Amino acid sequence: MTFLAPNALWGLLGVPALLLLYVAVMWRRRHTRPPEFVTIETGNSRSIRSWRRHLPAALFLVALATLLVGFARPEAHITLPVRTGQIMLAFDTSNSMAAADVEPTRLEAAKEIALRFVDRQPDSVQIGVVAFTNGGLVLQPPTKNQLDVRAAIDRLATDGGTSIGEGIFASLTAIADEPIDIDPAVVASDIAALDIGFYSNAAIIVFTDGEHIAGADPVELASLAANAGVPVFTVGVGTRQGAVVPLDGFSIATALDESMLAEIAESTGGEYYLAADDPVLTAIFDEIDRSFERQGERIEVTALFSMLAIVLVISAAGLSLR
Repeated sequence: MTFLAPNALWGLLGVPALLLLYVAVMWRRRHTRPPEFVTIETGNSRSIRSWRRHLPAALFLVALATLLVGFARPEAHITLPVRTGQIMLAFDTSNSMAAADVEPTRLEAAKEIALRFVDRQPDSVQIGVVAFTNGGLVLQPPTKNQLDVRAAIDRLATDGGTSIGEGIFASLTAIADEPIDIDPAVVASDIAALDIGFYSNAAIIVFTDGEHIAGADPVELASLAANAGVPVFTVGVGTRQGAVVPLDGFSIATALDESMLAEIAESTGGEYYLAADDPVLTAIFDEIDRSFERQGERIEVTALFSMLAIVLVISAAGLSLR
């Protein structure tokens, strides 16, 4: 137990002084009072020396000590089952996400699903937002402020090509909360050998149609996430039949690539989900919810000490009157 105002504990020195004063008064009364008498009927001693005579004073001194401890504003360390951690929401904002095979568009559908997911998260979880096209951009670092998270999601708009690997890499950078320096020689040999730390209480959710065009291999970068203990859950947004997107006077055919997304998720211990099958991400929420940890929290317990002191004072007063 710790105290926010420890100087108040000096007042406890007055409790022994009061105890000595009480003992002195009792000793004086004992040597100046008339001789004790015994009832004829029962033979019970009516002596003022009975321990019950001292109980009200004892309770009052304990109440005073309790109240003085309360003045010091005690804090208790309480362990509660609270789910903590970080969840990065990575959005594919490439031009293919403007396809309307999912109404109103793939990106708008992904945003709507993500917003419902955010609403279900407890305040103890930090959520971040990443947008990726040809590169990855952290729009919102992990935060417990859900209003900021929702604002970042609302700002998403389509533009550019697709690099799923860059989205995963940007998410890992936000989780690590520092730039990740990748040696090109190491990347060429084995990216999973990189040590960026271990973040078992973090997860990445990628919203994309799975069409990877450029940038680092997403499966290789997924192995980097696996090495860091971060599962990647992929959410396929679109249909297997696909759609045609008009772009700069051209018509571009685009369709959902589920095999890529399933491979990314499987390699990290995550899961692949089709947005149309689970529009509120219930399965992902339940999966992440199982990985909660017990978090210690310091809580001020001044009120408890104050209530205990009041109970003791009332008890002492009642016994004294009796």
